[in-house]
Order: sequence, then C-alpha cells, then structure tokens
Amino acid sequence: MNNLQLITRNNASVMIQKRMKTGKRLHVILTTWKRDRKIEITQNGGNYQLNENGFKHFQASKLNQQKCISVLKERMNIEFPRSHQIYIAFK
Repeated sequence: MNNLQLITRNNASVMIQKRMKTGKRLHVILTTWKRDRKIEITQNGGNYQLNENGFKHFQASKLNQQKCISVLKERMNIEFPRSHQIYIAFK
C-alpha cells in the first residue's frame, strides 16, 4: 500500500467525510499497525461499498454517505477496539 498516513482513529471518519464531499471518486483503506486487519471503502457511482477483512468479515453495499459513515464507525469499534491510531490510504 502506498501513501499510508498515521492518524487517530477518531479522525478517520472526519477525513473520509471531507473526501466524500469533494465529489471525487473514493477508494479508502484503513488498517492497523500490523496490517492484519483492514476496512476498505469504494465508491460505485453514487453509492458506497464497505468491506471488512480481519477479525470479522463483513460487507455492505449500496450505502449513501451518512449510512456509510455510521457503518464505518461501528465496524472500526469492532475491528480496531484498542487502537488509538490507524493507517489510512486514499487511492
């Protein structure tokens, strides 16, 4: 993965929301320091798809912006419970 940036877990949803509002095509990967768990968000037209691959495997598709952010926050609490900082990459 290229362009990994270390950020606080709470700041991840804010950064993704700002990127969603720009109107550019979105492809985001969130991962831990060990890179054994990840959450990936991709944009298909006006809808978003969220894939979780790590402790649990989860997939949600046809999400709008608000639902995508709420599902992301929920899945981050499950996937990164003790992580205060995570890596984020925008592709």
